[in-house]
Amino acid sequence: MKWTETMSTNSPSLWPISESPAHIADALLGSARTVAEHLRPLLQATAFWSAVAMPFLYVPLLVGGLADGEAVTFIGLLFLNVVALVLGHGHRSGDVEDDADAAGQ
Repeated sequence: MKWTETMSTNSPSLWPISESPAHIADALLGSARTVAEHLRPLLQATAFWSAVAMPFLYVPLLVGGLADGEAVTFIGLLFLNVVALVLGHGHRSGDVEDDADAAGQ
């Protein structure tokens, strides 16, 4: 094909031009919801187990005493632990495996 030639109008389009913007937005929102539904159990499990393990990080800080910079680190860890507890609150044992099994069927 020369640079001056144009492409055929009979070629298939990769974008559904005939679709309305509202329909396209609905389809994108539906896809985003599906992704969020699949990721939710994994994120909850990760947050739950992070909240369980995070207090072990307090021990070295508290045993040696909190110096100036360590106090900020300790408060930051407490804040992250509370966030992980809130995000992981809905986690139930087996949620991730059940969803993985359902997705595979």
